[in-house]
Amino acid sequence: MRPNRHRAAVGIVAVALWSFFALASLASAANAGIVAPPAGPPYPEPVTGQRVYDYAGIFSSGVISSAEATIKAIEARTGAQVAVYTQVKPDSDTLDLANGDARALMDQWGVGRKGFDDGLVIIFDMQDNLRHGEVSLYAGSGFRAVFLTDADRQAIFDNDMKPKLVDGDFDGALAIAIQDVDTAATPAHADQLNQARIINAAVGIGFLALSIWLIVFVLLRWFTHGRDPIYVDDNSVLMPAPPEGLTPAMATLVMNDKTSNQTVSAAMVDLAARGLVQFRQESAFLSKTTELGATGKHEVISTPEGGVFAAIETWSVDGGYIDHSSMHELAPAVKQFKSDLEGLAVQKDWLTAKPSSVVWRWIAVAIAELAVGGVLIWWTLRLEASGGILGSAGLFVAGMFTIAMAQLMPSRTPLGSMLRAMLAAYKRTLAATMNMSSSMDEVARRKPLPWVDTPDAAMAWGVAFGLNAEIDAVMHRTVDQTRAAGRATGWYPIWWSTPQGGGFFGGGGGGGGGLYSASAIPDVGSMVSALGSIGSSASSSSSGGSFGGGGGGGGGGGGGGF
Repeated sequence: MRPNRHRAAVGIVAVALWSFFALASLASAANAGIVAPPAGPPYPEPVTGQRVYDYAGIFSSGVISSAEATIKAIEARTGAQVAVYTQVKPDSDTLDLANGDARALMDQWGVGRKGFDDGLVIIFDMQDNLRHGEVSLYAGSGFRAVFLTDADRQAIFDNDMKPKLVDGDFDGALAIAIQDVDTAATPAHADQLNQARIINAAVGIGFLALSIWLIVFVLLRWFTHGRDPIYVDDNSVLMPAPPEGLTPAMATLVMNDKTSNQTVSAAMVDLAARGLVQFRQESAFLSKTTELGATGKHEVISTPEGGVFAAIETWSVDGGYIDHSSMHELAPAVKQFKSDLEGLAVQKDWLTAKPSSVVWRWIAVAIAELAVGGVLIWWTLRLEASGGILGSAGLFVAGMFTIAMAQLMPSRTPLGSMLRAMLAAYKRTLAATMNMSSSMDEVARRKPLPWVDTPDAAMAWGVAFGLNAEIDAVMHRTVDQTRAAGRATGWYPIWWSTPQGGGFFGGGGGGGGGLYSASAIPDVGSMVSALGSIGSSASSSSSGGSFGGGGGGGGGGGGGGF
């Protein structure tokens, strides 16, 4: 009977000890005034002014009071905030899970000052036996940047806390952890964080505000300097004759606020209409090229077209055509022609400034904005500064907006706007006249423009106005009439020669086209595109993200049944 009595006594002692520790834990929690909630997250709402929450009941009231006092002193000295939280949560049995619990607590309670992220959460996820668990010292970005790095906090746990935790000395583990935090939380470190975060905010908000101001400035600049004066576009306001200097090429500039390939096309057709230059198409590898040359007739030209004509005369061989390999020699003359044309428009008070200069000036501003944005990105990557992201994003938006608005900055004067309104009216009149005419001769007889009295001039101004489709239609009607009558019944431009000779139509009838063109019938749109490319390389005119605009005209198929 004695052995049984001995075993019974041991059982009674074990139950008594378990009851003692359980009651001690409950008493500790009761002394702290804490009622254990379910394990978080989510967590209960924090109590104002309280920093230690021992819901697992593993600390003594004296250590809790000491930790509260030290944490409040840290907060008063540096502004940083520390929260200690214990809970019974057996399933958080890895550091990653404990870190997740600590991060959730930090986010829910907002531990640390907003904008400074100087919070620290020390969480104890305890097992049911209250002897083992996981501890996380989770710091906000600001806290770990200046007070305790990840390595520092890991060292605190490994060297100071863990030995005590293994021995079951939870009070000692908390006390030494708070002491280490207190030592690191110096005013100098706090000042460093304050300065860095203020600089970050200033950079982000400052450059964002600058970006908004730049966008507003560009809009105001366009409104006051780049926006065209309003002039009523009405057919009743017309010119009896073009003002001096208003050539077909100049008309494209006045109407579009810039020079382009259409400007070059209009100039070339205008020179051809005066009998000064002529064109032909020649074969090239996988393509066809437009060559031009002087006719031998000389004329003194006072407008910017004179420079291009002089270059054509210089590079033409014996009054013939410029060799294809020498066509690039015209590029400087074409570039100078565009610049001189813009300068003359400013001199005539049709434009406020040279469009190319205005556009490139604003593009330079945009490049500067993008460059500063790039520097901010570099700064962000080096320092992990969110202000750089915000500021650079704003500058990139401002830069792209400036590039888009740069194209709208050139503007006309009131006189230029009135001239454009007149040209718009004449364009409509010329288009309507071409639509009702059977030949370019008839267009000239109708005189849609008071100064246009020849088919050549009608075609030159049609090209200037971009009426390529209307010109094509007229030429097709002329071809149809010629075929029906068996003889030439209308005008065609003799200054454009095909390989067969004899102008646009050569000596054939309804050929399907070949190496030099898609059809024997002239395609003015293709002609204008070819002329506009004079002075530019083939690669620059054919490359891009879309197709080149060619089609299947004159093409053929192969195959058959079997």
